[in-house]
Amino acid sequence: MIIPASTKGLNNIAVPNVADVLEGWMTTVTAEKVTKTIVDGEVQETGVIFNFQGMIQPYATKDIELLAEGERHWEWVKVYTQYTNLRVDDKLIINQKTYRIMHKTFYEKFGYGFYRYDMVNDYTENDG
Repeated sequence: MIIPASTKGLNNIAVPNVADVLEGWMTTVTAEKVTKTIVDGEVQETGVIFNFQGMIQPYATKDIELLAEGERHWEWVKVYTQYTNLRVDDKLIINQKTYRIMHKTFYEKFGYGFYRYDMVNDYTENDG
């Protein structure tokens, strides 16, 4: 039976479950869990390397233009994953480039339980 959209209120919108499709787009991502300590007045970073499954997506030009930083020459990417244990300032290595997590968003509204990590090229570790 087909239910016309006109009979549904905006609060009852059904969103299709696309979790199986997203799993097909997942790839292995290398991450480094960063711990910072101060030694002799200098910040020292140590990290533990591990892998998880995620979907990598570059930022669109219009998204970069809207960023407060306004640094268009920096490379931004997004990673969607169900991996929960990353936090802001952790590092991800994608195609031999290191990125730092700048923002973490949890998408639970439709029950999919995935995270989006917004990352910027880590200029301290990459050549440009």
